Amino acid sequence: MKISAYLYLTCPVSLLLLVVLSAVPARTEAKADSTTGETRKIVEKKDDGAPIVIEKDAPAGTKETDAGRKSSPPEDEGLAEGENADPDEDKGPQFKFKGQVKNLYMFHRTDNFMGGNPLTISSKNLSADLTRIRLAPEFLYKELLTVRLDLDNELIYSNYGKSRDFTTYWRPSEYNDFLDLTWEPYRGPDLLYRIKIHRAYVKLSVDKFTATVGRQQIRFGSGKLWNPLDILNPVSPTFIEGGDEQKGTDAVRFDIYPEDRTEITAVVDFKKSSNEIEHFNMQDCNYILRIKTSVKDADIAVLGGYVSRRGVAGVDFAAILFDGMLRGSVMACKPEKEPIFFQANAGYEYTFKAGVFILGEYFFNQKALNYNDDLKAAVYTQQLYKMKQNAYLQLANQFLTVNQHYLALALGYDFHPLVRGELFTIGDIQGRGIFWGPTLRVNAYENLDFTVGMMGAVVFNEKSSDFSEFRKNYMFYASGSYVF
Repeated sequence: MKISAYLYLTCPVSLLLLVVLSAVPARTEAKADSTTGETRKIVEKKDDGAPIVIEKDAPAGTKETDAGRKSSPPEDEGLAEGENADPDEDKGPQFKFKGQVKNLYMFHRTDNFMGGNPLTISSKNLSADLTRIRLAPEFLYKELLTVRLDLDNELIYSNYGKSRDFTTYWRPSEYNDFLDLTWEPYRGPDLLYRIKIHRAYVKLSVDKFTATVGRQQIRFGSGKLWNPLDILNPVSPTFIEGGDEQKGTDAVRFDIYPEDRTEITAVVDFKKSSNEIEHFNMQDCNYILRIKTSVKDADIAVLGGYVSRRGVAGVDFAAILFDGMLRGSVMACKPEKEPIFFQANAGYEYTFKAGVFILGEYFFNQKALNYNDDLKAAVYTQQLYKMKQNAYLQLANQFLTVNQHYLALALGYDFHPLVRGELFTIGDIQGRGIFWGPTLRVNAYENLDFTVGMMGAVVFNEKSSDFSEFRKNYMFYASGSYVF
C-alpha cells in the first residue's frame, strides 16, 4: 500500500477514535484543555482588575503567573498539571492514571528536500500523520512525594521517512543525552513506530524545600514567543505542538522557598561527553542557579550558570503596566575561547474589554547564523553528517536564528467560549521576511479539542531569512486531542 493510502486511512480513523473516546465519562474537575499541550496566549483579569497571564506553553486554566503574588512550588507540567490541589491528597497514598490520545496531520511543500543524498536538492510535497497514545500513571503520597511517568506510543506515517527532513523534525537529536529513553521497534520508509518516555521523575517536597530527580521539563524566563533564559529546553515559536511537547532533560532540581515572595532554584543537567555513557565528565554537565522574587507588582529573576561549556548570566522581569503585562529578559553568554554574546527580548500583552488579546514582542540574537561563520559551519556540518561534539557545543542550548532582529505580533479572540481564533506574525527585519500563522481551536466536548492551522511567509528579497522555507510553500496542519 502506498503512503498516500496510509495517510487517507489513518487521519479519519484516528479522528474517529477521538470522537468515540469522548463518549467515555470524563473527570469533571479537569479543564477541557488542561492536558492538550497546545500553545495558548491569553490574559485574563481578576476581580480586582489585575491581569493574570496564562503562560505560553501551559494548558489554559492551569499554570498562571500573577506578578506580585507570592511564589509557590513549581507545578507538575503536562498531564498532571493543576491536579495536585485535590483536597483528598492529605488522606494518604493515591494512584492516578491519566492519558491522552492525539492525532496530528501535517502537509508541507518544500523546494529544499534532502533525500538520501544531502547534496541533491529537489521539490517535494511532504505529508505526515502522527498518532500518539500517552499513558501517564502517577503516585502521590500526601504532598510529600510524587512519582510521575509519561509513556508515549507513537505511529508516524509519512512519505519522506528515510530523509533528513524527517529526521530533523520528527526525530530530535538525543546527542549527549544522559539517558536514551526512546526505542524504535520499527522504522521503514513510510512508517515509524516508537516508544519513548516523555517524562519520568520523583519529586520530594518537605516544608519549604523541593527536590525533583529524573527526566523533567525545566523552563526559566517569562518570554512568550522567544525566551532567552529558556536554555535547557529552548523551543521555536513556530513549533506546532508547543513547549510542553519538547523533550525533557535528565536533571536534578532543587527549589527553596525562604519566604513567600522568593524562590531559589538550583539545577544540575547531566550530559555525556561524547554521546557514550562511559564518557562522562562533570564539566560537560549544565549547572544553573536562579533567584526569583516579587516586588510590588513585578517579578524579578536573576540567573547564572555554566551551560554547554558557556558561562551564562541573565535577568528577567514581568510587571503589571496599564492593566497589561510587560516582560523582558537579557542573557549574556561567554563560550570558551570566544567573545561574549547577548540575546534579549521584550514584550507587552493586553486584553481589551471586548475580549481581544494582543501581544507584541521583540527579540535580539547577537550570535545569528549570518553573523557567525563558525555557527553557520556547525549547522551545515550536522546537516551533512551526524552530530559531532564540536558542532554540538556550538548549537546546543540556545536559540538559533538566521538574522539578529525580530518583531512579533500575536492576536487572539474567543468567538465562543469553546471556539478561539489566534494569529501571530513574525517579522525578520534584516531578512525582510514576514511569517504568519493563523489557528482555530475548538473544544468540541469535555476534554476533546480540535485545532486547524497553517503557516506561511512572505520574503521580499533573496537574502537569507528564517522564513525562506515557507515562501510560497505553505504548511497546513490539523490535530485532535482527547484526555482521559
